Amino acid sequence: MKHVLIIGGGFAGLSAGVALADRGAKVTVIEQRRILGGRAYSVEDGTTGELIDNGQHALLGAFHETQTFLKTIGTDGLIRYQDRFRMVLVEPGGGRMTLTAAPLPAPFHLAAGVARCRGLSVTDRLHLLRAGLSIATTRSLPDTMTLKEWMDSLGQPESLRQRWWYPLSISALNELPHRASADLFLRVLKLAYFGSVRDSSFGIMTVGLGDLYTEQARQFIEARGGRILYNTAAFQLTFTGRQLNAVVLRNGGTIQADHCISAVPHHVLRKLLPPEIMKQGAPFEALTHLTESPMVSIHLWFDRPVMDEEFIGLVDSPIQWVFDKSRLWKGGETQAGALACITSGAYDLIDRSKEDLIDIAHKELGRFLPDVQKAKPIHSRLIKERLATYSCTPEAERWRPTQKTPYENFFLAGDWTRTGLPATIESAVTSGHRCAEAILRSRQGQSL
Repeated sequence: MKHVLIIGGGFAGLSAGVALADRGAKVTVIEQRRILGGRAYSVEDGTTGELIDNGQHALLGAFHETQTFLKTIGTDGLIRYQDRFRMVLVEPGGGRMTLTAAPLPAPFHLAAGVARCRGLSVTDRLHLLRAGLSIATTRSLPDTMTLKEWMDSLGQPESLRQRWWYPLSISALNELPHRASADLFLRVLKLAYFGSVRDSSFGIMTVGLGDLYTEQARQFIEARGGRILYNTAAFQLTFTGRQLNAVVLRNGGTIQADHCISAVPHHVLRKLLPPEIMKQGAPFEALTHLTESPMVSIHLWFDRPVMDEEFIGLVDSPIQWVFDKSRLWKGGETQAGALACITSGAYDLIDRSKEDLIDIAHKELGRFLPDVQKAKPIHSRLIKERLATYSCTPEAERWRPTQKTPYENFFLAGDWTRTGLPATIESAVTSGHRCAEAILRSRQGQSL
């Protein structure tokens, strides 16, 4: 039985660990914190006692690798998928654009939905349908093109970009339109909306991230002879020839294994590698070229319900999406009037004070949701993720490394690696599964 060491206990590391343990490998996961989850985790709010996520995440039906992972650990039933794609975008004053897919095969289900979309003019619908035809017939875009440049080439009006394209793209890529990779957004659109009808549906988490996968993955790995080591931080990786030799821990200890997967963010891995390794070029030179994009999550509690939808997008607002947790989470695990407000690509907000951000959230919600003005705020909680994801720029797409490295027993996992997807849960899980498959296929792995 071969021993696989995994550095990092987020979606990438745990999906790799579960896949390997399921195939008979002995797995050790080391996590520097006292909780699992990496950059997708839950914490308990000290005032309400409720769990809150560091960023409200939504899945797509097209996220097949994530579905496989959750099914393996037995939590796929905690995701509730829409029967048909439905999305509501709200404008200041409460006006709404509601797109509901028609009961037709893909991609006609969305084309028909756009054609009868409430809140969009006939001209806007024609612009969207023309763009959809271009998306359907385009295999790829120039690797230097930004999303804004793509919208220019498609002739999409600025008003439609602000009301439609940008709320979608910023949340999908966690990056602003003038910086984001057009080709990466094209891949997301084709994956979600030009596959099956189920692929385009949103998957709503009915529990917090911590209850969705961390504990169940731990139990799965440990039940098959593996172990999870908390408060165990890697300090340096050592190499001999074409092999990773050992992982030196911050506490002075070392761990050796037959294979090792780094499932930490790129900026963390950069600190673990010896300087001489960093100078060798590909793939590790990518670590000096990738940058980060921030995200801000503002959690608000009101004394009464203020939304009539599970989630909405806000048009022309620093807050892109608002989730009503009392409608989303099962079993009354959070009180009515509990909202999660999400800002992706939050460059303009990340350095603002807590007081400023809470005030912004209240004012913005008041612009879009009339019931907020009648409700009494009772609590708030702010979570800033300055290094939330890698920045999904055209340049980054040229640098993202694959799972394999020049070292035969050392592999890379993480949403920042070359998965063909932006920094999503699906990208992280895909990378973990690819690492596991590479190890299982390797000559060393044949005796697992």
